[in-house]
Amino acid sequence: MAPRSWSALETDLGDIILRRLQHHADRVRFGAVCRQWRSLARRNDPPSQLFPWLALPNRTFYSLPDSAFQPLPLYLERHRQLPHAQSSCGEWLVFERMDGAYTLVNPFSMSTTMVLPRLSTEPHFIGDPPPFMSKLVVCSPNLVAAVVGAGWPHRLALCRPGAASWSWADDQDQVKSLQDMIWHRGKLYALDGNHGRLLSVSIGEESDTGEPTVSRVDVLVEAPRWQFIESPLQYLLESDGALLMVRREDPNIQNSPMVDDFGALNYAGVGLDRATEFKVFQADLAQSRWTELSSVGEDRVLFVQGCCSRAVPVPDRCKDYVTGDRIFFLSDAAARPYYRKNVSFCCSIYDMRKRRSHTYLRTKVRPLKGFPVVWLFRGSDVGV
Repeated sequence: MAPRSWSALETDLGDIILRRLQHHADRVRFGAVCRQWRSLARRNDPPSQLFPWLALPNRTFYSLPDSAFQPLPLYLERHRQLPHAQSSCGEWLVFERMDGAYTLVNPFSMSTTMVLPRLSTEPHFIGDPPPFMSKLVVCSPNLVAAVVGAGWPHRLALCRPGAASWSWADDQDQVKSLQDMIWHRGKLYALDGNHGRLLSVSIGEESDTGEPTVSRVDVLVEAPRWQFIESPLQYLLESDGALLMVRREDPNIQNSPMVDDFGALNYAGVGLDRATEFKVFQADLAQSRWTELSSVGEDRVLFVQGCCSRAVPVPDRCKDYVTGDRIFFLSDAAARPYYRKNVSFCCSIYDMRKRRSHTYLRTKVRPLKGFPVVWLFRGSDVGV
């Protein structure tokens, strides 16, 4: 009797196996066997579907809520470029190619990629550092938005994947100090880093070329009234339909600027010697104000970082691993391109109820040039 093909696995048996696989890494391996198994994986949402991978700067991955370190998937090696430092956007790793263009690679798929034009051909001020992509958002298969710039002013750039160049919103003064932005329900929302205002950025098309352009910028929420703290870290995200601003008040990063290899001031990554605190605000669009929250929800956790921040519901099956009403955050020291030495990396959790943080994961890594520390989320529209 000839041996049966792996693709002949009965559907019911495949469903049983998948229900026992709790972690992204195991499910990715299952889906990589063949097309039939990949189809099974797409139809069966894992208990921890939205929990992210953590990509470390030594090309290893940690699958939350509880997993061992995994090596870089072999199919990413064929790109033979290193991911651009500080560039990822949730579901994608961002590779800067030798010609200056960018390739976005979905680490949960062996074939899903997206190509973006180079930045260095665009005009910038003489004496400024080279254009640096500090934030990238894949709005749709036909639209990508980027915040470009190391200091001030920032520049908002738009493009269609596969296009020859970016469109720049240089005529919009309100988008020159963007700190974070997200795409939510068909709209681009941005956070003004200087004032904490919430902006709505309307995207249109050039009449002659059809290229995307910023047609209008509206202030939805005015600046909050709080005591000024030098160089705060702020993150914009969506949680259960509401827009949240998470403000990281970290005494470890105050008054300690460092200049990285791209000429950017870096205030993160000094350590966790003193307590890191968070404040969470919800946008009240009717009153045009931020309302401070005492909780993010008993069944919800937040993952925050400059590259990508998200709110994630905690499935019942995962409550033994992760308790709700918490914020996961990273020590960004390992995000910098250190060479030839081990550096400490730390993932920590802030408990909204107890109002204090503790270490969740700590390890020593030897960073490779340009490889970032990032959260990697599985997209709802992309199968494993």
